[in-house]
Amino acid sequence: MADDRVAELYRKFGPAIYSRCRRLLRDDVAAEDATQEVFVRVMRHIETAPDDQAALAWIYRISTNYCLNALRDRGRQAEPVAELPEAPSEHPEAALLDRDLAMRLVARVPEKIRAPAILYYVDGMEQEQVARTLGISRRTVINRLGEFAERAKKFVARQEDVRHE
Repeated sequence: MADDRVAELYRKFGPAIYSRCRRLLRDDVAAEDATQEVFVRVMRHIETAPDDQAALAWIYRISTNYCLNALRDRGRQAEPVAELPEAPSEHPEAALLDRDLAMRLVARVPEKIRAPAILYYVDGMEQEQVARTLGISRRTVINRLGEFAERAKKFVARQEDVRHE
C-alpha cells in the first residue's frame, strides 16, 4: 500500500521535483540523484504524507531543503572545472563579485531564512507561493525576507568597511 502511494506520487510529481532540483542545483546528474533521494525520504515518511492537494507542496519542501543542504555542502568543497565560462557582461569582474556576494549572503543565513530568500529572489515566487511551499504563513515569509534583507545590508556594509581599510 505504502509503495503504491510512493509510486503514484513519483509518477505524478517526479518531473516537477526533478525540475526543481535541476533549477536549484544547476546540474542534471545531481538533480537526478536529488530527486531519487527526495522520494526515498518521501517513502520513509509516507504515513505522514498529506492528501493529493497538499502532497506536491510537501514534497517540494522536502526537495528544496535537500537541495539547499546539498548546495551548502558543495560550497564547502572546491570543484575543478575544465575551462572558464564565457564572461557574461562587459564587466566580468563585477558579475563574479555579485555572484560571490549572493552566494556568501545565502550561505550565511539560517535555513529558515535561506529557503524563503531563494524561493522569492531566485525562483521568483510570490510571497503567497513561498508560504504554501514552505508550509508557513505569508506574514512569516515577509518577516524572514525582511530579516534576510537586514542581514544582507549589514554584511555588505561590513564588506565595504573591510575593503576601505
